Amino acid sequence: MLHFSVRFVKDEKNKIIISVSKKISKKAVIRNTIKRRVRAVLRDLKPVSCLIIAKPGAENIKGKELESELKSLVVSRRL
Repeated sequence: MLHFSVRFVKDEKNKIIISVSKKISKKAVIRNTIKRRVRAVLRDLKPVSCLIIAKPGAENIKGKELESELKSLVVSRRL
């Protein structure tokens, strides 16, 4: 099951936009934790401009699973 979706943005600047809605969790602490974890994983990848949208269940995903899912999504869709 995918916990994230990725959309690439045509932009000259390299930036990552992470969207975590209140449907995921009403608590800002949990939403911000998801954002921090996603940023930490994507910091190692080459510069890219993309929008990452978290889906329900993203708050329960473990570290290695999060890393492998995000890297596979970004690498496969970058083409």
